[in-house]
Amino acid sequence: MKETVNGPGAQAGAYDRPSASFDREGHIEVRASAAMSCRRALWYAATGHEPAPPDEASLTVLETGRSLEPVVLRAMQRAGWEVAPTDANSPMGVVLQLTPIVKVTGHPDATGTPPLFGGEAVIEVKTRGPAAFRRWQTLGAERSHPDSVAQAALYTYGLFGEARDAVIATMDTAERAWDHEVIPAERVERALERTREWLAPLGAHHATHGANPEALPDRDFEAGSWRCNSCPFLATCLPGDAEETGTDEERPEVSDEEARQAVAAYVSAREALREPEGAKRQALGTLKAWMRHQGSAKAELADHTVSLVRSTRYAVDHKRLNALLDAETRKEIVTEQTSESVRIN
Repeated sequence: MKETVNGPGAQAGAYDRPSASFDREGHIEVRASAAMSCRRALWYAATGHEPAPPDEASLTVLETGRSLEPVVLRAMQRAGWEVAPTDANSPMGVVLQLTPIVKVTGHPDATGTPPLFGGEAVIEVKTRGPAAFRRWQTLGAERSHPDSVAQAALYTYGLFGEARDAVIATMDTAERAWDHEVIPAERVERALERTREWLAPLGAHHATHGANPEALPDRDFEAGSWRCNSCPFLATCLPGDAEETGTDEERPEVSDEEARQAVAAYVSAREALREPEGAKRQALGTLKAWMRHQGSAKAELADHTVSLVRSTRYAVDHKRLNALLDAETRKEIVTEQTSESVRIN
């Protein structure tokens, strides 16, 4: 089941391979980083369809992530971790035969040992923007970025041939802060099985149709989703499908001039409120200092009752919660709600 390789597969272009391809033995070879991708997209890649080149913004994000990986690993070393990073010029590769037809290949970022206790584990490094970083810390990687957990699970079995704890180390690209999450071995095992179940139908499709580029698997994600919108085969995929109709809510039409007037009105109101809000904060600060000096929580002053109110906030250590509970249980406890708002800078 486990095979570790170096040399021919570990060249400068090791990180630029297609997400899927056919090897000489007729196996479907899938990149670990793409293992949970849309199976139609993987089929497009394997059968030689040309992907759209990434735009400048995507390339910048990709290059930023790669350049920050060693920064995260060095930060872990300073925090007491024993880290063995991969050699970027000759990365160690792994090959994992998931099914008789599907195998997964990839290059782990590093392995390491925690500062106090624990065995050697795969370290999968990710970089996230501020919102994604907070979401990961709150929900845990199994809910926020399950693809990352699948990737770490594949590397774990590819390197060690067994379930072990795996580490997701993530940097906030805005604050340059980093944190880590340990995925326990039993959940690493479940992640591997979910990945196997996801890719097995792709192998069955190949067994039925051969490497036929016209025999397409079903699309796994809805048109218009971020998965579809970011897919390099979007232009190839959607013209062959009927557009999925949705019942969009009716939205009022707003002209450009009305939008400009709304911005001007907002800025004017914000400026009008800025000075009194500052005066109010300063006055409250003065009163708080006076109340503390008086040693009283309530006082009558200038025909008003002034109170020093204390409130208690309760915080949840999401890191410990994520370590204790599996993703399905956490989903019942920590819920996620999405809302829209407008911000004007």
